[in-house]
Amino acid sequence: ILTVFLGYILIPIILSLPHYSFSIPEELKENVLLSEEELFPYSDLYTDRIYKIPDAYTVKSEGVSRVLLDVNRAPDDISKEYEGGKDGVMVHKTWNGEQIYKIEPTEKQFESLIKKYHDPFHAEIDAYMADARFLIDCHSYTPVGPPGKPDEGKPRKDINLGNVNWTSCTREHTVFFRDFFERHGYSVSINDPYSGRYILGRHCHRKRIPHFLVPGIQIEVNHGLYTEEGTLKAKESEIAEINGLMKKLVEEVVSKLIPS
Repeated sequence: ILTVFLGYILIPIILSLPHYSFSIPEELKENVLLSEEELFPYSDLYTDRIYKIPDAYTVKSEGVSRVLLDVNRAPDDISKEYEGGKDGVMVHKTWNGEQIYKIEPTEKQFESLIKKYHDPFHAEIDAYMADARFLIDCHSYTPVGPPGKPDEGKPRKDINLGNVNWTSCTREHTVFFRDFFERHGYSVSINDPYSGRYILGRHCHRKRIPHFLVPGIQIEVNHGLYTEEGTLKAKESEIAEINGLMKKLVEEVVSKLIPS
C-alpha cells in the first residue's frame, strides 16, 4: 500500500493542514485592519511542525489566514448568514469580535479568493484520493474555549477527535485514535467541542469509495501542550515530542488500521 510519488515512497495517508497560515494575501493588505502578528493567535499554531510527516501526502492552505479565507468551510457558506458574521468561508469579525476589514470585500474579490486558495486546496486532496486510504485533518485549539464557541470559558482536553458525529469514519477508527492517545497519557474528547467541518464532509466517508472518498478524522491538539502561556512562543522540545507522537500514530494507522 505504499506509493511512489515524485521519486519518494509515500504512505497512503492524506494530512490536511487548513489553518496553520496567518498570512495576509497581497490583494487584501490595504483593506485588512489586523496585522499578521494579530492574526497569528487565530491560526492553528505550529501545526506545520507537529504534523510534519515527510512520507505522507500533505496538503497545506498556503498564504492566507483562516480569518480571511477558511478552506474548512463550504465555498458558499457565507458569513452574512451568521449572527455577528463570525463563521463561514469569509467572515467580518474574529471570534473575539475584532473587525477585520476597513471595507467589506466585493463579490468579485470574494470569488477571486475562492478560486486562488479554496479550490486548489480541495483539488489537491482529490488528486491524492486514488492512492489514499485515510485522511487526517490536522488542527490545534486553545486551552480554554474562546468567546462564541460551544465551550466558551471551559478548559479543554489535550486531544479532541472529530468524526462529523460518527459519519466520516467508523467507530473502530475513532476508538483506535482515542486509545492511541490515551495509551500515551493524553486526555481525549470525541466531537466535543469540535466534530469536523467541510474537509471531512467533502472528502470522507465511513468506508473508502475509490477513487473519491476515504475514511477520515479530525485531530485538535491543545496549544497548552507545546506553547508558552501568554506569548504563544513554541516550546521546542514539546513540539519535537508531539511530532514524534504523530509519526508513530501514522505508522500504527498504516500497520494496524488500513487493510493491506
